[in-house]
Amino acid sequence: MLPEMSARWIPRPPFFHSLLHSTSTAAVRPEFLTSLSSSYVNPRQHIIGTDGITQTIPGSAVAGISDESVLALFTSGFFGGFVFAPEWLLLTAAGGRVLPVEYTGFTRETHKAPTLWRQAQVSDSQLHPVGTCFFGTFMILDKHIATESEVTKTDQHASWVDYGFGSDASSFAGCHRFQITRLEGNRDSKGKTDSTAESKVQIELQSFQCNPQKNVPFSSEILKQFHYQYARLLFANGIQSVLLREA
Repeated sequence: MLPEMSARWIPRPPFFHSLLHSTSTAAVRPEFLTSLSSSYVNPRQHIIGTDGITQTIPGSAVAGISDESVLALFTSGFFGGFVFAPEWLLLTAAGGRVLPVEYTGFTRETHKAPTLWRQAQVSDSQLHPVGTCFFGTFMILDKHIATESEVTKTDQHASWVDYGFGSDASSFAGCHRFQITRLEGNRDSKGKTDSTAESKVQIELQSFQCNPQKNVPFSSEILKQFHYQYARLLFANGIQSVLLREA
């Protein structure tokens, strides 16, 4: 496998493959919009803009890797990779004052949740504690790691982590959810799992944005298109980090 920093900093085939084979949608999962994180970011339930990106990979690509590790690897590529680097430079140069993150309904325990200022500090092995702030602008609001008992009747179980940005006291806020869903195989007509079917893993980026102060659309069409293209690049950087992890 490639060294860790190479998996983040140099575009490799998985990056370009993701750009070609990931799928985009304007919709996100309903449970994301009714989540605890959503109540922090959009407490008045104002109009939101949503978008999502999904890629399905073979289960063998992350065999033996825990959900938390996959989410940490994706996070390290998303926030710690070459695509995000220009934004990181801007945010850190301004000391986190460009888009400070804060929510009136969220109590941050600073003694347990640090503020990270360098991309290299973003862990690729485990998720940071809830309340951890990235570059003064993004904050972990909630996370969930599935257990075996949570496998559904369709042989699916999902783990996720939510990163809020902006503030409910300002005119712009939103949230990214990184999610991994393991699809363990197909069931036959009798409800038995087909052991010959290869398992799949679905990795998702779900996002919403809003104006917490006024119940109006959050941005222009031009900004939406920029966000869409930028999100695809960030997502691909996250996928590359997962697939080119160190053995």
